Amino acid sequence: MDWRNLLSNRQGTIASLIAAVLIILIGILTFNYFSKGSGQPTQTVETGETIGGEQIPPTIYTVVKGDSLSKIAEKFYKDPYKWSVLAKENKLANPSIIHAGNTLNIPKLEEASVTGEKGGTGGGPYQVQKGDSLWTIAERFYGSGFEWYRIRDVNKDKVGTLPNGRPLIEPGQELIIP
Repeated sequence: MDWRNLLSNRQGTIASLIAAVLIILIGILTFNYFSKGSGQPTQTVETGETIGGEQIPPTIYTVVKGDSLSKIAEKFYKDPYKWSVLAKENKLANPSIIHAGNTLNIPKLEEASVTGEKGGTGGGPYQVQKGDSLWTIAERFYGSGFEWYRIRDVNKDKVGTLPNGRPLIEPGQELIIP
């Protein structure tokens, strides 16, 4: 087989093939450049599973620009008020501050639900003790102080408001724990 003769006869075809490959590569590189530079960072979601009885880590989510814990909770749990589950799971010192590129563990809601005092989940009356706050009561019953608003919302007629806007409860007061 004479390679020189073959190449000279197919020179137009080979040039067209090389041009097509270059155009495709340039198109892919241009698409990647503009999709990353459009201000919309990419996000990663990895789902945890149980394989052979061994627990694989929970879902991992990479924060994108404009995200907040409540938006992420809405996305995964269909409830923006579940942001406290995310804050607790990820041990965030300040849940109001998350940055694009941070990764968060997103636990399954069943795993994220916490039990209350003596294994209960609330649903009954509670008498306020000296030193209690809605935060400490929520920690006791839900495992997270971030859930305090649930107690306040159910007891709107019983929970007062201090001049600084914080809720007011008093020892001996009976609250319903939802």
